[in-house]
Amino acid sequence: MSGQGRLSGDEARSRLYDVMRRDGSTDQRIRQALELGAEYFGVEHGYVARIDQEHDDWEVYVSIDPEGSTVHEGLAVDFSTTYCQRTIEEEGVVTFHDGPDEQLAADSSFQTYGFYCYHGAPVIVDGEPFGTVCFASTDARAEAFTDAEKAFTDLVANMVGQEIERQQRQAELDARERELEERQEIFRAVIDASFDMVFRFDTDGTYTYHTPGSEAYVGYEATELIGNPYTFLLPDEEAKQKATRLFERVLDGETVEERYLPLARRDGEIVYADVRVTPVYDASVPDSERGPADVVAVQGMARDATERRRRQQLNQVLNRVLRHNLRNDVGVMKGYAETLAVHLAEEEDRELAERIQRTADKLLELSDTARRLEDHMERSPDLEPMDVVPVVEDAIGQLREQYPSVSVSADLPQEAVAETAPQLRTALWELLDNAARHAGEAPTVEISATRGEQWVTITVADDGPGLPSDERVVLATGEETPLVHGGGLGLWLVRWVVSTLDGEMSVPANVDGGRVVVSLPRASA
Repeated sequence: MSGQGRLSGDEARSRLYDVMRRDGSTDQRIRQALELGAEYFGVEHGYVARIDQEHDDWEVYVSIDPEGSTVHEGLAVDFSTTYCQRTIEEEGVVTFHDGPDEQLAADSSFQTYGFYCYHGAPVIVDGEPFGTVCFASTDARAEAFTDAEKAFTDLVANMVGQEIERQQRQAELDARERELEERQEIFRAVIDASFDMVFRFDTDGTYTYHTPGSEAYVGYEATELIGNPYTFLLPDEEAKQKATRLFERVLDGETVEERYLPLARRDGEIVYADVRVTPVYDASVPDSERGPADVVAVQGMARDATERRRRQQLNQVLNRVLRHNLRNDVGVMKGYAETLAVHLAEEEDRELAERIQRTADKLLELSDTARRLEDHMERSPDLEPMDVVPVVEDAIGQLREQYPSVSVSADLPQEAVAETAPQLRTALWELLDNAARHAGEAPTVEISATRGEQWVTITVADDGPGLPSDERVVLATGEETPLVHGGGLGLWLVRWVVSTLDGEMSVPANVDGGRVVVSLPRASA
């Protein structure tokens, strides 16, 4: 075997640079570099091995040997049985030109592969050993490898490491791009399948995106909205001012909601939308460091609320008319009944007149409760930490003042802080008032509060007959059927208020008297 291949060092380096600049895959360029090195050194073997020192694994990554030869691609053996172990340990170029002459005849690597000459250098990827680039032959070499030849192998190893780094970076970028495309497709599918409309503005308030299908709602195609200001669909100055206040709050980093925002269709008809709008931040800024200066866009969702608003307005009109007429007519009926009770001679007739009065009082009470229930229907209170003990004590004081004959006992802690709102007072008074009026002539009412790990619980109990089973079913399910009707609206009002406070209401069965339990989320601080 000659000590020098057919190429000069300068020619080999020049061709190596050309190889690494060519188009093609990383494996193709590495294979061409190995072929060039084998030609330069005059050897028949050239390969790049991948090494896992932790698990003692060694695998041929790229080889110019054909399938079935000594070091073909995919060959995997123990790292300790290879020449590469010495190369990795010495962290530099390792060479020998005549193995037996250099006391390597007993080496297991020599006995396994029979390489008389070997020339290897470590491949570094991202600052860590990846493996080795090796040139070898089963023939001895007459002369030792020169410094210039060692430098060439080191150059090949550096270029191979850079190629593998580039390949890994590209693979990471491709994976991220696929992930982004998948997420975008999921986002698109969610939007297309949603009944809501999704829109986006830049920080100047200009439409940059709107989901398709807007024409059916506002008469404009989504593409017609792009480039217009956020006030484009607003019908009057009042709506524009309201939208401007919302937009400014979002730019300050707040997520906002607005019900029944009026929008003007292309044909001039006014429709209404429930909107929720939130800021979009610069993704490079960590969540904990984001502020108004990092807002790059505004994104929102709008839901058609036109029909719901019309039904609500109709219900409000019907309810007001009904309550007005009910109060007037029942008031007249009650007056006639009182007159009859005074003038009727027969006791049985007077009793009938008094029953008419009591029925009239119940109807008036029902009308008042319906009004209070409607007042609370549209309220969405902001919850905040509140000590419920003073609220309970105030309700007890009001009960004693209005119903002196009621015997009241209380078992309250010094403090019980819940996440709640002032509407709690309405629910508590409704419970106490209900107990006082329905628990008999000399009722006894007990009220207690307890603090648990997650809930603050308020219990109102009385010695009355309790709530019938069908009433408990109505309150538990929230539904009435033709065969099961709630007898009054008071507990409905309590149920509604408690639900808006993110709480729970229950009416235990199999207890003596009446008992209602209200549970509110305990404040974290």
